[in-house]
Amino acid sequence: MIYGSVNPPVFARLPRTAQTILDVGCGDGTLARAILAEWPAKITGITHSADEATRARDVMEQVLVADLDRFDGVGLGQFDCVVCSHVLEHLVNPWQLLRTLRPRLNSGGTLIVALPNLLFWRNRLAMLAGHFRYTDGGLMDRTHCKFFDWQTAAEVVTQAGFELAGRSAHGAWPGSHLLGPLKVPLDRFAESAFPGLFGWQFVLVGRVP
Repeated sequence: MIYGSVNPPVFARLPRTAQTILDVGCGDGTLARAILAEWPAKITGITHSADEATRARDVMEQVLVADLDRFDGVGLGQFDCVVCSHVLEHLVNPWQLLRTLRPRLNSGGTLIVALPNLLFWRNRLAMLAGHFRYTDGGLMDRTHCKFFDWQTAAEVVTQAGFELAGRSAHGAWPGSHLLGPLKVPLDRFAESAFPGLFGWQFVLVGRVP
């Protein structure tokens, strides 16, 4: 399967001053295309898929095909921003990958991580009913090796040696789409007041201390 999408909360966090960007789990280069449509940058990607790499090379400076659980970072160069959007949960040791990538960030550089929330309210209801079922995508994707909540999502960044510079949850209040003009403020309230319950994903920003 070829992966290609832009995660809007991740895209919004990208520093527009970043001239060199590493997209870990880059898919077919869709994020790179969105970046280059807004500002010039040199973008490197890493993917496990040779087919994705072939497509991503049309837009990226360099694309590496690698097993991220065994990736040593040799020859990567330096970056102003490193993006790991919905990739760490697929790894046996995401902490080690982030430790490997940390020296690749320039001084003042930015790490952006997006992770799914295991304890999203729908999952909690399913577990209360006695169900823990893997699916072919989404929060319970059968290819996930690690699961995170609001606290452990932050810890995967800090335990790898980064300073946590910001984090946010992204989701919605149940049924808010039926409430017209109340939808947006209610969703924002749910995300900020109860991030571990109503956020289906977390976006974290790390910096090198």
